[in-house]
Amino acid sequence: MKLLLTYMLVCGLLLAAAGPVGAQMANELHQAGLDHFNKGFYEATPRGEGAKAAEEYSLAEKSFQEAIRSQPDWVEPYLHLGRTYFVQQKYRQAAEVYQKALTIAPQRQEVYLQWASALEMAGDYQGAVKVLQTLRAQETDERALAKLDEFIKRLQARAQASPAGKEGGH
Repeated sequence: MKLLLTYMLVCGLLLAAAGPVGAQMANELHQAGLDHFNKGFYEATPRGEGAKAAEEYSLAEKSFQEAIRSQPDWVEPYLHLGRTYFVQQKYRQAAEVYQKALTIAPQRQEVYLQWASALEMAGDYQGAVKVLQTLRAQETDERALAKLDEFIKRLQARAQASPAGKEGGH
């Protein structure tokens, strides 16, 4: 019995210690991802170094994915992974990541907007409208509601004009 209690105490201490270590590791991985993203987006891309940018984005993706595995309930790596996919025109992947981010941070309005933007760029206008309507139902600010209404109206018009939009995208 005493051995079992000692074992439980040691396991408890190890688990308690793993939390901050996991968070620190996730933070370091996230920062590495940001560094790679910034090199690709702000340095390589403006210089026309497409291969270098693609390499940096790939490294950023890996770092953000590792940060997510290390700390799956932290929304920031999801947002930056989605942005990394978005700038590479991997809109479906970006939309999937933003959708996951929303399950972690349903109160963050920018996640809805990023998800809707990724769906729009993927050609899923109806999906984007649904996301924005969900956000609209939560919004109370009149100016924000007016902007959302404009965005929704524009997307609905694009959905009507596009066979792919009528079917929910590609």
